[in-house]
Amino acid sequence: MRPFYLVIGAILAFNTVLLGFLAWAYRSPRFESRRILLGVAMKVPARERAMNMAVSGVLSLVAVLGSTYLLFSSLFRSDLALFATDGSALGAVGRVALESAGILLVYDFTYYVLHRTMHHKQLMRWVHGVHHRARNPSALESFYLHPIELLAGLGLLIASTWVVGPVRMESFLVAFFVYSNLNIVIHSGLRFGHPLLAVIDFLTQKHHVHHRNDFSKNYASLTPLPDLLFRTSG
Repeated sequence: MRPFYLVIGAILAFNTVLLGFLAWAYRSPRFESRRILLGVAMKVPARERAMNMAVSGVLSLVAVLGSTYLLFSSLFRSDLALFATDGSALGAVGRVALESAGILLVYDFTYYVLHRTMHHKQLMRWVHGVHHRARNPSALESFYLHPIELLAGLGLLIASTWVVGPVRMESFLVAFFVYSNLNIVIHSGLRFGHPLLAVIDFLTQKHHVHHRNDFSKNYASLTPLPDLLFRTSG
């Protein structure tokens, strides 16, 4: 179990570095041409913003560590240590790829439902509206959330793992890495402009439109599939 949490710690450290770099790039004149839209990210006092992000960071840490620890035997295969194989290495890699893709796909569709529900008048006013105070978001705003919304999103990731599971620990780690970093990147307000990152630029642009001026479109988080299926892509 200990190596699993060491990898979780490494992923969270990478998240922090990525968040810091993208936040710096958003404000740097060097990357101004990469900005989707110039202007202030959000009009919120610095102290309030810092407090919200600090609470979000602590809650994220407690929720991820606590839920995986308490539900460890239900979420993960207990017969395999981290990075162990029960056959060929290629077979193990294939299983990890399928399981992590399954977790992310289940999460993306369930999050779509959650996100769309959050746009109900009362939930928007009291919960999701906190996040939507960012009309021109940067990476920092990926952590500017109401605690209820933050815990609901992380709860969906854990629930998605349980639905697919029990999975290899590596499968959850891959899914958590993609989930956490992609949520930071799509809020970055930046275009990378490289052909290999065209999908990332597409998702970032779509999410920026959602924040900026069209709350009725682009509810999905990780892929465009739910929005395409339910005709809310825009």
